[in-house]
Amino acid sequence: MYPTLKATVQNGKIQLLEDIGLPENAMLLVTVMDDALSDTFSLGEHLIAGLQDIASGRVVQINSSEELHSYLDSVLGKA
Repeated sequence: MYPTLKATVQNGKIQLLEDIGLPENAMLLVTVMDDALSDTFSLGEHLIAGLQDIASGRVVQINSSEELHSYLDSVLGKA
């Protein structure tokens, strides 16, 4: 099991902040933290909410960069 990793988005791509080798085709759980919400909730609170989403079946599988852009636009209210 891998530790929790921090990442940012650079030029539309997720970039890990730590240098860690991940196995090919590894599945990642991504919690999007909007700047406005990051002041309201701690990282732990975001993670708890993400785990509650998983337990409730509120997950989305993204298979392409186009799907990711579309999903993030809808979640962040940019659609």
